[in-house]
Amino acid sequence: MSIDPVERRLEQSFEAERWTRFIQDCQDIEQLREAALGLVQQLAQQKAASAWMASRASESENAKLQMLARMIRQTDDDNSTSPDRGM
Repeated sequence: MSIDPVERRLEQSFEAERWTRFIQDCQDIEQLREAALGLVQQLAQQKAASAWMASRASESENAKLQMLARMIRQTDDDNSTSPDRGM
């Protein structure tokens, strides 16, 4: 069973539903404005956090690949300097 990483969790669905109902039912433009500004700030914060996490994941993958490349080069160097065993 595969879990879609973009799929919303249950509590996130409830939160989205709560905001949807608030927006639909709200008659006060100032309340709507405040809610919208808060949501814009929250979205910007989430985007910054996602970008930071993606950057860290990329750095981690690059470090792993560099380590693997060094190991392969070391193995190749070791094999090229050792005498042939079958001769």
